Amino acid sequence: MVVKKCYKCKKNITKKSPGIDCSRCNRIVHADPVCAKLSNKQLNALRNSSSIEWSCDECQKNVSRRSSFITPNDDSDDEDDEESEPKEQVNISNLNVKQLVADISRELKKTFKEEMGHIESSLNYLSDQMTSMEQSIKTQKEAITKLENKNYDLLNKNKNLELRVCAMEQQLRSLEQGKLGDTLEVAGLPDTTPGQLKNVLEVLTGKLEVDNADIKSTQWSKGTNERPGLLLIKLNSRTMQHQWITASKAKCITLGQILPEAPKEIINNRIYVREALTKHIKTILYKTKSRLNMSYKFIWCKDGKVFVRKTEESKIHQVRSLEDILRLEKTPVFSTPI
Repeated sequence: MVVKKCYKCKKNITKKSPGIDCSRCNRIVHADPVCAKLSNKQLNALRNSSSIEWSCDECQKNVSRRSSFITPNDDSDDEDDEESEPKEQVNISNLNVKQLVADISRELKKTFKEEMGHIESSLNYLSDQMTSMEQSIKTQKEAITKLENKNYDLLNKNKNLELRVCAMEQQLRSLEQGKLGDTLEVAGLPDTTPGQLKNVLEVLTGKLEVDNADIKSTQWSKGTNERPGLLLIKLNSRTMQHQWITASKAKCITLGQILPEAPKEIINNRIYVREALTKHIKTILYKTKSRLNMSYKFIWCKDGKVFVRKTEESKIHQVRSLEDILRLEKTPVFSTPI
């Protein structure tokens, strides 16, 4: 910090010995009667009022003054007095033009310096704010870029996990269906008691001309009000399952042939012998038939897999999911031909 000194005594201006500056030349002197040449009353007036300006002795001596009195020449007449009055006023005005210009210039410089100081302070403040904003924007951009990269990585990981989960679901469904590879479903039978079940199997194997010893176990699955029950027959091998299904397609077996005592209104109902399917495969097969029966001529299920074919000469396509059905509805050519 620069220490200011009194112009008169050359001593430092301190809190105990404050100073006053000249409003014209900006010189600083001690605020006391010795250096400022002011009375204590005048000093108190300056200290208590901010609207009073003080000028040092040298500046007061250099202030231009002019006389307020006009003294005409005795020899001039009235007309000459009237004509020469402006000239006499200018001549008698004791104006110091150079000092006046210097005072005006000094005041302008002082005012300009103060205004420039305010403008410079404002510009510095705005510059600091701009720098702070630029740094903040840069930091935010970096944070946004990091978040975008992190989000992109998470999307890739999520997509990879979805593919893996989908593959695992397909494997699990294949395993579930594989467990039913040697099992048959017999549909079209009414609710059957365990005592009647043995006779039903004997008659069924006789009609299909297959060996009753192929049967490993049986189970009756109760139906609902909308769907009748199913007879599940577990055979000794997958080959036997294919033989039973082939035999059932070759012969049309009705309920009356299996249960002669059945009501007359249902004795002509057909008995279906087909491979057992999981709930998922049944849903896929049902929805495929419901939505694609008008555009695809052949829809069937074999070895727990659903297939479609548009014509006899077109390619065979496998339907694995509901998404495959939607794609098949939109385009006649499927991307996964068999």
